Amino acid sequence: MSYTDQTKRSSPASIAAVIGVHVAIAYGLISGLAMKVIRDIPIVTVGQILPDDPPPPPPRDMPVQKTTRTPQPTTLPPVRNEEVLRPQETIVPTVTTVDLGAGPTSGPVVLPVNPPKPNLSRAAVPGADRLRWITTQDYPSAALRQGISGTVVIAATIGADGKVQSCEVTQSSGSQMLDDTTCRLYARRAHFTPALDADGNAVTARRVDRFRWQIPNE
Repeated sequence: MSYTDQTKRSSPASIAAVIGVHVAIAYGLISGLAMKVIRDIPIVTVGQILPDDPPPPPPRDMPVQKTTRTPQPTTLPPVRNEEVLRPQETIVPTVTTVDLGAGPTSGPVVLPVNPPKPNLSRAAVPGADRLRWITTQDYPSAALRQGISGTVVIAATIGADGKVQSCEVTQSSGSQMLDDTTCRLYARRAHFTPALDADGNAVTARRVDRFRWQIPNE
């Protein structure tokens, strides 16, 4: 074998050694370059970051001025002068007291007030047989023959004993015969319960009455 062939056929160990040398040289160069670069970097001082200025406080509310309104005077309508009705006074009867002064144990004596008396007055009341005082049987014969009829109005005075004291014709029937017969029979047959005054005493009274004379079967 020639030397040239031996040179071309280097061993793996030598190749590895060569590569290691190159790597070492490259590392040295890179490290030196890095140190130079670090030395050339300027130094920066880091300080505390200050906060921004606080915002100004909000403006205070302005006081609201209250407006005071002056009340307007109220105008009342004119008062009309009207008559005021006053309640009627109730009159209570008074009780009379009399102090007799009989002794230390005796007191005032109260006299009772007498109540008002009732009014007992009334008119004379005719008897129950009034319809029989004058009947058709009492018709005057002459008046029947002549066909006379009519109504008589009389005024009689009734005594305190209930009997007729007097009789007068206040409205004629048109026939003197019928008028006289009416008063004559009335004074004789009529009777009454007498009239009374306010105290209940029998008194004389006046009564107006009327009768109709009519021909039977007419």
